[in-house]
Amino acid sequence: MHLADLMEKSEGGQFLILSHLQKHSPSSLSEVMAETEFSKATLNKYLALINDKAQENQLALSIEVVDENLRLLVDSDTKGRDIRRAFLDNAIKYQLLIYLLYHGQFQAQQLAQELLISEATLGRHISGLNKLLAEFQFSIHNGRLKGPEHKIRYFYFGLLRKIWASADWKQELDKKERQTEIATLEELCGAKLSQGQRLDFVLWSHITQQRLKVNACQFREIEQKMKGYTDNIFYQRLFHRVDQLFSGKHIALSYEDGEMLILFAFLVTHRILPLHTMEYILGFGGEIGALTTQLIQEMKTKKLLGEYIEGPVTYELSQICGQVYLFSGYLLQDKHKYQLETHPPYGFSSHDYREVADSIFSKLPLFSQATALDKKIRWEWLQLMDYIVENSGRQIKIGLDLTVGYLGYTRMTEVLKRYLEYNRFITIEAFDPATDYDLIVTNNPISHSKRIPVYYLKYDLDLTDLANIRQMIYGDANS
Repeated sequence: MHLADLMEKSEGGQFLILSHLQKHSPSSLSEVMAETEFSKATLNKYLALINDKAQENQLALSIEVVDENLRLLVDSDTKGRDIRRAFLDNAIKYQLLIYLLYHGQFQAQQLAQELLISEATLGRHISGLNKLLAEFQFSIHNGRLKGPEHKIRYFYFGLLRKIWASADWKQELDKKERQTEIATLEELCGAKLSQGQRLDFVLWSHITQQRLKVNACQFREIEQKMKGYTDNIFYQRLFHRVDQLFSGKHIALSYEDGEMLILFAFLVTHRILPLHTMEYILGFGGEIGALTTQLIQEMKTKKLLGEYIEGPVTYELSQICGQVYLFSGYLLQDKHKYQLETHPPYGFSSHDYREVADSIFSKLPLFSQATALDKKIRWEWLQLMDYIVENSGRQIKIGLDLTVGYLGYTRMTEVLKRYLEYNRFITIEAFDPATDYDLIVTNNPISHSKRIPVYYLKYDLDLTDLANIRQMIYGDANS
């Protein structure tokens, strides 16, 4: 599902133009018309409406048309979530979803009056919305959300995460009960959460607090999928702190297992828990650990991993496996998000692993849900491959032979280490003729009998030199 699917037709069209220009600005009118399939008259109308909406919502955003070319101008302080919210606020489907989150249920006649539409129009919107929500395996039925509770919360998390304003985040983060929940989780993990992890955690808690008001949540699927984890020590620790983790809200005994398993499922799939905690959980076993092991074995078969697998690699693979095991669907920001055909995710790797991904995932049915989640997971896996290639485990030794004195040598060493992101597989040391190196960096002419790559500095170590050195290291590693 794309976010624009929840918008009204006009706003969705305007958002499509914006999404294109965010990736390709400036663009000619003909290019935008080809991308959007709008006529010139419709395009010009939508451009005027975009500028009007930006002004109404006090967004520092505009589109200029100069010589048949469109240019998007956005102030650096203008946040993407504020832009997305502006195009969603008046959408019936969006308002309907928000109403259900905060009220739990609705009467068709009353809600139609509140939304200033007829009951027939409301019915059409519900029907259209249910077709979209099928990707997430829940629906609206008789004025309520029906389906696995963890998938309902997962959908709302993806929606609100894209549209909450800074003030919304701050208000939630400042609440005393959220602070208590964060402190409890940090105590159980033995580690501090990053600001990003805190924000994601409090958003999930906010959604949970709204859903606790619903008396008919369906926990059967999560209890079935996570039944192997109820004996996990970390899960047991969470379970014994139920009051602190749910803001002291009373949870019926029959619901406690379901609620805790949903929280646990979120924590182990959304990069909230620290590495050492996830390693402990995966070591316990369970379906997520088994699927992660299976994926690793498939990657080893393709010779993508060496004998030693770094903890961060296992961690990322477990997050990917957890998402496909527990959840369905994904709410994409726009049609360009995770579009592998035109926007490969690689930073340094010259190899294209898309065919390898297809080969591996074809053997793991959970990775082929035929939803937008497939796109997201493949993108994340390909990014991980880029990291693995760059940090392949090959020890690289660089010798520095510099006539710059001690201070100059120390400074250049630190600059080079920092530029290479302190890769633990790279050693940088003073050049010793008796030592073998993978690369020598020098401002001296060197006569060396062995065939060792040499990079000659013409002047001081500058950005061009750094980029060339990096290419020599990783380009060689990728070959």
